[in-house]
Amino acid sequence: MGCFLTNGIPAGIALAILSLAARPSPSVAETASSPRPPSKILFEVPNTDSIAVFDFETRRVIRRIDLGSEPAPPDEGAREAPAGPSGFGGRYVYWIRHNGNELSVIDTTDYRVVGRIPLREKGPGSVTVARDGQTLYIPHYQAKVLTTFDLKEKKQRVIPLPGFPGDIAIAPRGTLLVTSRDSNQLFAVDEATGRIRAFEVGRNPVGVAVTPDGSQAYVSHDTEAVVVAIDLTADPYRIAKRIKVEGTGGSAVAAEPDGKYVYVAHCCANSSLTVISVETMSVTCELSLAPKGLDPARIVFSPGGDEALVLNSRSMNISSFRPPCGKPVTENLFDP
Repeated sequence: MGCFLTNGIPAGIALAILSLAARPSPSVAETASSPRPPSKILFEVPNTDSIAVFDFETRRVIRRIDLGSEPAPPDEGAREAPAGPSGFGGRYVYWIRHNGNELSVIDTTDYRVVGRIPLREKGPGSVTVARDGQTLYIPHYQAKVLTTFDLKEKKQRVIPLPGFPGDIAIAPRGTLLVTSRDSNQLFAVDEATGRIRAFEVGRNPVGVAVTPDGSQAYVSHDTEAVVVAIDLTADPYRIAKRIKVEGTGGSAVAAEPDGKYVYVAHCCANSSLTVISVETMSVTCELSLAPKGLDPARIVFSPGGDEALVLNSRSMNISSFRPPCGKPVTENLFDP
């Protein structure tokens, strides 16, 4: 899941990360394209050292997890930590604590912290889980590197980057897409070789998402009112279209599970969503989020795909709407 930069600050660290609760193993079709959305999501409770578990079915926070009660790391570090598969269909969720330099390991059978994994590099911003749940991808904003963590072999590998990393999306053929706000580029990282190809995508790219069929990627920008559509079927990748949108402050980007629409969140004074048709690569509608000043940092979809939630950084406010263009309603989950 991604780290989003606002005004040069890695806001995803403050938010921690969105993590996916365990569910039955995905089908071949789900693994090949986009995994089915989870029934539960985890997110940081502001101003505390805890996270909350939100249940889509009951629409309630069903558990709070105190990260301060977690055990100390084992002497052998990551080699003895509980391992995957994680995320989609797995048992464990891996979580980066605010200002931490390690992963907390959460067992989703009872939502209990069962271990920690020390990271070799400083400044981790988020965790993205591979489709098979066996590899974690962690950008380090401070160190300008990307960590890949093989859960099966329990090995960490560090890939140096030519710029500060932001959000991560998984593209076909073993390629990771990483935004770099300071370099105005999108990095295409070959996971197997570590080879990096850099593409100019416009000023201050922040969020990135890949469509379920793997044919397109969409990149949001912090200081430009534009979303870039990238053709991933071309070799090398090419910009297919620059899509003008109403607001700047682009942050989160998410592709709908059925692949028809892509959603781009705009933060702060703009507090809105842009809905883009994948077929036409054009804006379908613009949705306002209220109250103004929200900092949307993640967009997730219900298991049936009939509802979308926008998680707002540094608050317990969520905005929900019916895709693609239903009016968003913002509510506070509970008073922390």
